[in-house]
Amino acid sequence: MLSYLNLYLFQRINRGAGSYPLRDGMAIFFSEAGPYLLMLIFGMTWFRSEAEKRNILVEATEASLVGLVLNQLIGFLYFHPRPYMVGLCIPLILHAPETSFPSDHGTLLFASSVYLIVSKGCRIQGLVLFFVAFIAAWARVYCGIHFPFDMLGSLALGTVAALLIFKFNSQISPLNRWMVHIYENGNRQVKSMIHRKK
Repeated sequence: MLSYLNLYLFQRINRGAGSYPLRDGMAIFFSEAGPYLLMLIFGMTWFRSEAEKRNILVEATEASLVGLVLNQLIGFLYFHPRPYMVGLCIPLILHAPETSFPSDHGTLLFASSVYLIVSKGCRIQGLVLFFVAFIAAWARVYCGIHFPFDMLGSLALGTVAALLIFKFNSQISPLNRWMVHIYENGNRQVKSMIHRKK
């Protein structure tokens, strides 16, 4: 039943792929650009924020890393072919013929966005990033390189990873604050040197 539903949803989302240049272009962009948009959002927030928000960004990054580790473990134990590998479509983008479940792109984006949403101070950024993650999930299915359940699995894993980091926040927070403190001290020293040269 689940396998049939996965296939049915894939065919609904992938329908017309390769026939609509504007939609195809948008799907190709978002299927590849998700991690770069994440870095853009994180970079803009980092350079415009104080230490507390920077700590949250570090923790969100850790949530993404935990999610990717979980992905690798699942990929090592379970292989699921991508849609184009079983002749369901012609993919719009090139991709290595590796396991499709779960999606690394999806887990990366969902883990970081969920962590930002549940943390005080970065919820707006988290909601924006969650929207990007949702569009990227649709795009990767539309492009024929993932099944819908791959992306649902990424949402679940990303949420688990985010909640794990949130739960153990008090244990890892001192290390994160220390890293942010080192960055801020170095930044102040560089600014001071530049100011002296002027």
